[in-house]
Amino acid sequence: MNEIIPIFPLNIVMYPGAKYPLHIFEERYKKMVRNSIFSGQGFGIVSKIDLEISNIGCYVLVDKVVKQYENGSMDIFVEGIERFEIITKSYNSEGYMEAAVVSYHDAPDEEKNMLSIQQAMVKFKDIINNTTIELEDSFWKNLEKSNFKSFKLAEKSGLNIKQQQNILAFQSENKRIKFLLEHFEKIESYLEESKAIREIIAGDGYIN
Repeated sequence: MNEIIPIFPLNIVMYPGAKYPLHIFEERYKKMVRNSIFSGQGFGIVSKIDLEISNIGCYVLVDKVVKQYENGSMDIFVEGIERFEIITKSYNSEGYMEAAVVSYHDAPDEEKNMLSIQQAMVKFKDIINNTTIELEDSFWKNLEKSNFKSFKLAEKSGLNIKQQQNILAFQSENKRIKFLLEHFEKIESYLEESKAIREIIAGDGYIN
């Protein structure tokens, strides 16, 4: 990827391979999404944290239009495709941001630490089991087939938005897994407060 794309700043972090529901109601973003659907092209979702727009985001495609309203608003599902880094950005005549972006990948020569990945998955499953959360079969199937377990695990790990952005920005699966393992260890110390953990994880919003 090395092009100019529309940018949608939101208070979420989007991951490659993730699906997320969006309600589009602002006029400028209605135009942006309609343009995206008509052209078959996607747009970039970047997190807005403390009024700052992150430079690392995720390129998404509209996966499905769930509902259209008379006023032009719509409910959609988007799917994360790949990460990008913003080089320059500006506003176009329709009022939404556009940015020149380049692809943002992991280091190509990294050897994944499969033992750490397996440990992270086991800890995650233990936490889910101990908080009586029931994730759909589709989540577990998608986790098993995912090439980057860290992104899928991060969807349901109760991370705050800054932690989620850290996961997105790390250019190493091993660093992401290490980050998650440390997070899971902290969660384990609070397992007696399972209701609080359950509410955090259940509220992450990603589609399984």
